[in-house]
Amino acid sequence: MAQYRLQALLGIRERAEEEAKQHFADMQAALRHQEELLQEYEKELEDMIADRLRRREEYSQKLASGEMKITDQSSAYRYIDRLKERETDQKYKIEGQKESVKQAEMDLKRSKDALVHATQELKALLKHKEKWETELKKKRAQRQADEMDEIGQTIYNFKKN
Repeated sequence: MAQYRLQALLGIRERAEEEAKQHFADMQAALRHQEELLQEYEKELEDMIADRLRRREEYSQKLASGEMKITDQSSAYRYIDRLKERETDQKYKIEGQKESVKQAEMDLKRSKDALVHATQELKALLKHKEKWETELKKKRAQRQADEMDEIGQTIYNFKKN
């Protein structure tokens, strides 16, 4: 069988599609990782808020029961304020992570588009190769038919003489 003249290009496109598939899988994994980090940061914030509320309640009870002195109250409030500041920092961290998730989503979309493009190019070339093979088979069949006709004509002429 004849060598397909675009075989090298076909190999390039097959490799390009495989690379696009791998890149797409990598981008999916990166997006999952960014989403997991976001969930982790949000959980940390919830824990921080719960801890601050628990401590504030605890300090209020200690103050009401007389276990905490008035002088200790100001340090307790400063500590509560520092916890609020940490929560604010965590909120900024969450906002930054949300941006990272959006960026990962955009990267995933771009890699998906690249994969679709690579797949379409490969399919187009495979379709071309298929048509080429069909045409080659037709030509061979026609050549065989012509050869058989020629053999038949030769036999006929030989018997006639």
